[in-house]
Amino acid sequence: MVILSGVKQVLEKMELKLEPLIIAAPFGNYVQPPGAVTATLGTFTAAARSGRVWRIIKTVRYYRRLGAWVNKIGLRNPGIDWLVQRVQSGRVDVSNKIVSIHGFEPADWTLLLERIESIKPAAVELNMSCPNVGEIHVPTDLFQQAVAGATPVIVKLPPVRYEAMVEGAIGAGIRAFHCCNTLPVPAGGLSGKPLKPLSLRCLRDMRSRWPEPKLTLVGGGGVTSVADVDEYIEAGADHVSVGTMTMHPRYLWTTKPLDPLILRAKSQLRG
Repeated sequence: MVILSGVKQVLEKMELKLEPLIIAAPFGNYVQPPGAVTATLGTFTAAARSGRVWRIIKTVRYYRRLGAWVNKIGLRNPGIDWLVQRVQSGRVDVSNKIVSIHGFEPADWTLLLERIESIKPAAVELNMSCPNVGEIHVPTDLFQQAVAGATPVIVKLPPVRYEAMVEGAIGAGIRAFHCCNTLPVPAGGLSGKPLKPLSLRCLRDMRSRWPEPKLTLVGGGGVTSVADVDEYIEAGADHVSVGTMTMHPRYLWTTKPLDPLILRAKSQLRG
């Protein structure tokens, strides 16, 4: 009975209570439509990474012919303590949101996970690959550290060479993954339509390679239409993530263009 009780507690801790449609970081900082949507805040680092607005604008490029965005923003953010202060003061509610984090050194990851436990978001997303921040050093026991907390964990995978990472995460007890992060290119991180086939392939590979234990998969990359939502669900996604679609200036005053995607995800992923 004690063993069964312990297994039940572990399963309850891993359970993700997320809406069918997810707004990916950093777009979830700004676009948070009501309804069947979970926003992802971040990506937050241990220390603030400042940057002038003009520099951020300058390092983001849209290629209309490809339907692609390339960015070299470099995780500009006010740091995890900024978020903690706002949560603890009641200015920000993360109980229904994902918080994305990224560490450059092992000590960064430890601090970030400690801060996450103090604010209790719906889930923490470990951003495991960011092509435009240079070399990172991941602690060998990162996944064990992450599952030791009470917050459900999602690992955001790179679009290529993710197999060993998945094996390590599953071995540590992680059961949720996001396919996929931006693709490394010489100019920075590539997202949008060119990422879509890689993310779909990752989802199908995850479902076939790891049929057990049951995984929860978030699929995203190039989602701009109901048809894209359907493709991700067919490939095995339990949740669909929208990102660079929300870069359009119209999202400063309306989120109505997301309504068809929200309704589709809600109807398909909730039966």
